[in-house]
Amino acid sequence: MANFNISSFFNNFKSDGMSSFNFSEYASIKNGTYRKLVKANYGKQKNMLSTSTDKKNNKLDATDKTGITKLKTETEELKTAVKAFEKDDLWKQKNGSYDTEKITKAVKSFVNAYNDVVDQSSKVKAKDVSLQTGFMTNLSKTMKNSLSKVGITVEEDGKMSVDEDALKKADMKDVKAVFAGKYSYATQVADKAGAISSAALRSSSTYGSNGSLSSALSGMFNDWI
Repeated sequence: MANFNISSFFNNFKSDGMSSFNFSEYASIKNGTYRKLVKANYGKQKNMLSTSTDKKNNKLDATDKTGITKLKTETEELKTAVKAFEKDDLWKQKNGSYDTEKITKAVKSFVNAYNDVVDQSSKVKAKDVSLQTGFMTNLSKTMKNSLSKVGITVEEDGKMSVDEDALKKADMKDVKAVFAGKYSYATQVADKAGAISSAALRSSSTYGSNGSLSSALSGMFNDWI
């Protein structure tokens, strides 16, 4: 059998415009050495990044510069306030009368949570968050007449205020229509709060505040190595 010069064979590949083939690199990949080196190097970089990230996160936690975490907490509290209207006990009548004190407390909790979301959203510099918050406040402005009947005023800045006396004197059936039920105003607000929370999450995903990949993408790389 005639001798075959394998080096000239791969040189021909190179001369034809194809990249040269490195047998030593190929062997290291095949036997797992290359993978081990990548893993070791990644581990060192990850430890360095973790130390740096921890320092920065501690600073962010202290000042909450972006306000993302706080906003997500506020939206959850707003959704919790809406759930209170879904409880049958809130609307039970005793001797033909509603418990106006309990209903007033629930409405005030809702309005306070709503205002907190509006206020915190204004501190987050993210267009998507502003857009979703705008949808929520526009909904309230659209419903201002119905809200006014139950003692709630929609302010120019998008926030709301409660007149307790007017609320207690209002027809509780009107109050229930505004706040309870699958298609009520409050339920729609809860949906908007969820959208705001999702917008906040999107604004903080993919890359962290220090420019590092998010844990989700980092996890994909960890699975490979």
